[in-house]
Amino acid sequence: MNAELEVRAPLNPTEDEEKVVRSIVSIFNVKVDVLQDEAIGRSESIASLERLKRLIRQRRIRSAAKAVMRGGIRGNVVEFYLHKQAAYAGKVSFSSAEGESPLGPIKVTIRTEDPNKLIEWLTE
Repeated sequence: MNAELEVRAPLNPTEDEEKVVRSIVSIFNVKVDVLQDEAIGRSESIASLERLKRLIRQRRIRSAAKAVMRGGIRGNVVEFYLHKQAAYAGKVSFSSAEGESPLGPIKVTIRTEDPNKLIEWLTE
């Protein structure tokens, strides 16, 4: 299964750049580039999602994760948001809206030929 992952998190003036990067790499196995006001991680490997898969299983939030991800399917793209502070602590917590998290959420975009198959794999 192929998957292109893009993870974006806003970098607010009051935030430590290293903490924002850590919030991404604690959930996803990606290299993160920091621009002026945003941290971006990208990968073209399904392996970059293994940590997310493990955390979903450990927290026993498979059905909730499946519902959120299915709600974010647009064609061949799955899009959802994670709370940045929870991610920093190595926890997966979904955010339902872009403005819900005070420091801004982590926006996750996954392009794949079969979004439902990817979601099943992540939440099995």
